Amino acid sequence: MPKTSIDIQSFVTDWVADHVRRVPGLASVPAEMDRLAAELTRDARSRGISGRELDRTMGDIDDYLTEQYSRVCAGP
Repeated sequence: MPKTSIDIQSFVTDWVADHVRRVPGLASVPAEMDRLAAELTRDARSRGISGRELDRTMGDIDDYLTEQYSRVCAGP
């Protein structure tokens, strides 16, 4: 069954909540975002969501994850 953009957004939101954490002393934010993007894409594919569907729904996934990481680091 095709995934709707709401299904994909929900998956990504839940995934980010479970996986994106502040990493003290992180030497390279871009490298960490690449690692997270690869993990997110792998997990999405295992649930039948393609990279193209992620991109269409969320935009550039590296940019999205960088924004989410910045929010996590900024704190409440």
